[in-house]
Amino acid sequence: MSEPVAPDSVAELIALSNRFGADPLFVRAGGGNSSMKADGVLWLKPSGVPLATLAADDLVPLDRARLLALLEADPASLPSDVDPVMATAAEARLAAAHGRRPSVELLFHALLPERFVLHTHPIVANAVTCNSDGPALAQRLFGDCAVWVPYTDPGLPLAHAIVAARTAHAARTGHPAPPITLLGNHGLIVGGETAADIDRETAWLVGVVEAELARHPAMTLPDPAPADEAIVAAVESGLDCPAAVFDADPFAASFAATPGGRAYLAGGPLIPDQIVYTGSWPLVLEIGEGSPERVREQTRAAAEAERARHGVGPTIAVLPGVGLMATGDSPRQADTARDVCLDMLRVAALALRLGGIRHMSEPERTFIEQWEAEAYRKQVAATG
Repeated sequence: MSEPVAPDSVAELIALSNRFGADPLFVRAGGGNSSMKADGVLWLKPSGVPLATLAADDLVPLDRARLLALLEADPASLPSDVDPVMATAAEARLAAAHGRRPSVELLFHALLPERFVLHTHPIVANAVTCNSDGPALAQRLFGDCAVWVPYTDPGLPLAHAIVAARTAHAARTGHPAPPITLLGNHGLIVGGETAADIDRETAWLVGVVEAELARHPAMTLPDPAPADEAIVAAVESGLDCPAAVFDADPFAASFAATPGGRAYLAGGPLIPDQIVYTGSWPLVLEIGEGSPERVREQTRAAAEAERARHGVGPTIAVLPGVGLMATGDSPRQADTARDVCLDMLRVAALALRLGGIRHMSEPERTFIEQWEAEAYRKQVAATG
């Protein structure tokens, strides 16, 4: 089969992707994905490539029928020694790879009927998806205008869960499933026949959540303490990483010092992207009064204890009331970790205003930590 020619409307997908990708309220780094369907071909964003910089030449064309056939396949017939999604993606590819791998979310892009599909991780929407009462809250706020899907491991299980939720919604309401899908502890999917449809549906959903948040006043936060440069340098030295960035963001520093903030930090991650870019467990440093030398040794000992406990050193060190330190193998990686950490602190605070926080469970978290596809995405995002 000859390589398909991208239709003119791919430009509409690229503009949509770039616009949402450039907005930190919706996505960070290589997170999120987008697609377009035309003439039986699914044009899909590659894994790890930022939406903000996505270009037409980046898109991976896939035979949609082959992808849909995987959803109908008998699970017993699928190979157990390879990821069936990636194996099927390789078979469905309609152009040379050029080192690109299609998004791991390719199946739900294939199964959704709308021409354009955009998946993001909005801070405001995730106040609902990461809420301890998420399903009931979503029903109250959005009614039958959105489909709720409980957290499910990505790949084939998530695609099956979306099919089941859409089928149940249609059976209950007597109408086709709506273009908005809320993924518990994950994010938002919006479909549309045009990019304008996605803009409209997204703006409506965010507006509904913002109106609900306005009914619940923000918590009173303590004033942050000034960051002592010598102490900050001691923490960086104790973490001993190739690159580090300190941020004295007033909200993050103050929220981390509250009971709710401390409970969030101790409870583990909220969404897969948090695991990919910041690690599952931040190091919380109660430095108190002490010399830089003491803080350096305290940090080093705490980081070693975390490494022994979790098998990997901390990416984030939080100093409640002061700020946070993000680390990485490069300045770019450290910056991304910092940005994602700040976003998730805001998601946690908003979720608390709407009722409470649901952390990912240990099996959910462990799957992402060990999933090769997410390690690949992090690598691509880190190297560009």
